Order: sequence, then structure tokens, then C-alpha cells
Amino acid sequence: MSAQPDPVVGRLIEGRYRVEAIIARGGMSTVYRATDIRLDRTVALKVMQRSLAEDPGFVERFDREAKSAARLSHPNVVGVYDQGSYDGLVFLVMEYVPGHTLRDVLRVHGALEPLRALGVVDPVLRGLAAAHAAGFVHRDVKPENVLVTATGHIKVADFGLARAITASPSNAATRGVLIGTVAYLSPEQVETGQADGRSDVYGTGILLF
Repeated sequence: MSAQPDPVVGRLIEGRYRVEAIIARGGMSTVYRATDIRLDRTVALKVMQRSLAEDPGFVERFDREAKSAARLSHPNVVGVYDQGSYDGLVFLVMEYVPGHTLRDVLRVHGALEPLRALGVVDPVLRGLAAAHAAGFVHRDVKPENVLVTATGHIKVADFGLARAITASPSNAATRGVLIGTVAYLSPEQVETGQADGRSDVYGTGILLF
């Protein structure tokens, strides 16, 4: 039996973003490759799962965090271009980074040699340092949020998204985030839900390990 086609692929979101294909699917969202027909450029469109989109509190936080993340510009941070809600979809428009996640790289190659591992962590820390200097905390540093281009350039993705999701501890989907990424969370995040720049450094240390 053939798989059901994704209902978002092929749609034109807000009359601007033509969705072309799925890039990745996770517990909280699905990321698509899309074309911004107004600027004629390829973008990544992250669409949040419906249970989150139906939570007004989440939508408000998501909008606020996305606007903040859009002000962050650094070569090692995935750029945020736009955000919005359309026909029941809550979405984030980001820089399209062709390549793989660090998790994909580790699945194929296994543990990296020390020099190569440091070559990955150094740009991650540079991106995080720029974010911390601007007052941002990532809160969810993990291999899935580190993108590696075909030329080896490193970019950190999803600034602010963890904060928007985890702000409602009663949300069942939120509990799934903690379970899914607990190996990279600092003790204070697990115990109190609070995080600052040191929490990101801790997560990066686990990433390196």
C-alpha cells in the first residue's frame, strides 16, 4: 500500500512560500524545502505539529521567540527570515542549508576523530558566543540542531524554539521534548527548566563527548 502524500507538499503558504519536499520530520515539527516566490530563493519551512499550533499560548511565544531569533545574524547560525500562521499551520521560514545534520554524520561515520570533532565544536561555540553576547540562549544544543554543509561549514539551528515549546510544562508534546533530548540537557534544565549561557556550554560539552 502506497504511503499517503504529505498534505503540505505542493501548497502555497501565504501566497508566497511554495512547498516542494520534506527535508526532515520530528516529534515537534516537519521541515520542508520551499521556494519564496517573492524573492525567488530556496528556504526551509518548519511547520509545527498541529497540537502545538492549536495552543494559543504556544503560538504567542513562538511568534515572540521567532522575532527575537530573526535579529541574530552570524555565519554559524541558521538565519530566520519569517514566521506566521496560515490555514491552521504555524510555521517558521529559515535559511536553507543544503547538507546534513551532525546526527546524520555520526550515524554514517561513527565517533569523529578528535581534530575533526573540535573542527565541528569550534564554530558551534562561535555561534553560541555571538548569541549569548546578544542576549540569546539556545537551550537545546544537540546533534540534530547542528547542520553540516557539503563543504563542511557548520551552522546551529533552532534558536528560541526550545523556549517556546517548553514554556508549557502541562503540554504533552512538551514532555516529549524533555524525554527526547535529556542526554544533552544541563542539570538545572532538568531540575527547574531554567537555562542560561552556561547551559548551552554544558550541552556543547556533551555534544563533543
